[in-house]
Amino acid sequence: MELINKKYYDGFEGEPEIHFIYRKGNDIEIFVIWEGYFDSIMRLILPERQGWVGLAYCYNMYTGWYNESPWMIDDLQMALKQFESIDSAKLCKESNEVLMLLCNIFKEAILNNYSVSIVRE
Repeated sequence: MELINKKYYDGFEGEPEIHFIYRKGNDIEIFVIWEGYFDSIMRLILPERQGWVGLAYCYNMYTGWYNESPWMIDDLQMALKQFESIDSAKLCKESNEVLMLLCNIFKEAILNNYSVSIVRE
């Protein structure tokens, strides 16, 4: 079964969108968000001492989902850690809701050994 959640893309039709594809066994959930919400979240991830790593590296260096679609997130733990490091008080209400949903998706994926990939459209 395929479930698509476009709540955080509604009203932005025609604008760039990001799809998080969450594979739960035989089921697939697709979380579609406006790229602006994703950008506001990603800009709040700070580099590590050695520089950008994980999702922040791909975002800031325009690799990963920019080159390949769908792009499988290999290190869900690091991605979750980066999302959890964000000061959510700096986000608008909708971006904060998106951040919380992403954290929940990544936590469930880690606990159940599910996969998460990104598509940019």
